[in-house]
Amino acid sequence: MATGGAQALANLAHGLRDLFFAPACAACGGAVEHDEFLCPACREQVSPPTEPSCRVCGLPGHSWHCPACAASPPAFDAARALALHTGPLAEVVRGFKYQRRYWLGEGLSRLLGTAPRSWWATADIVAPVPLHPRRLVARGFNQALVLARGLPGGQGPELAPRLLNRKRYTRPQVGLDPGARRRNVEGAFALAPAWQGRLEGAWVLLVDDVFTTGATVNECAKVLKQAGAERVEVLTLVRAVGGKS
Repeated sequence: MATGGAQALANLAHGLRDLFFAPACAACGGAVEHDEFLCPACREQVSPPTEPSCRVCGLPGHSWHCPACAASPPAFDAARALALHTGPLAEVVRGFKYQRRYWLGEGLSRLLGTAPRSWWATADIVAPVPLHPRRLVARGFNQALVLARGLPGGQGPELAPRLLNRKRYTRPQVGLDPGARRRNVEGAFALAPAWQGRLEGAWVLLVDDVFTTGATVNECAKVLKQAGAERVEVLTLVRAVGGKS
């Protein structure tokens, strides 16, 4: 969750911008339509993952299982993303995550909320991938939690912001190869004490911003499966192809 000061300042700046200037595209600064955060030209460059794709990790270009999932099946059962991590949308995600442009989360969370209902509605619990407290203080908010709040409420699954704890501080995954990513997050997560004994037979949906190699969500899924979850699926805003986003 965003710290009060960081979120308040971001919201104030965004509100003042909209008060004195016409709303602008979050990617290119061009004119946008009402309630949109990307202009028509940038929206046209948002590319959904192509089919066929791996039935487990969602990697495009594989009609059943990709070589990595066939050789070493991950702990999660399936992963889906709304779009590829490329073009204007990738720039917006990076600005949101690394440049503390908190206000971008409103549009990005709305975009995640357009995910097909079949991807998330029958889950019991929605859980954002957690940040270590040290990184949460530095960033000011957990981008995965901001995105997870974009899924419609009502009769849907329970949002559990504190289902998992990040018990070990790790270096950022950006730029690491797949093996280094796995080692970096190994053993970094734990089930929150309040959830002990409450996941037997549950279906948990993990939410994060970017799926690259799946190392982080795989570690989370291991913990959830060990705690009794029957099924763990992953929903991310974007899917990187290439392994170093």
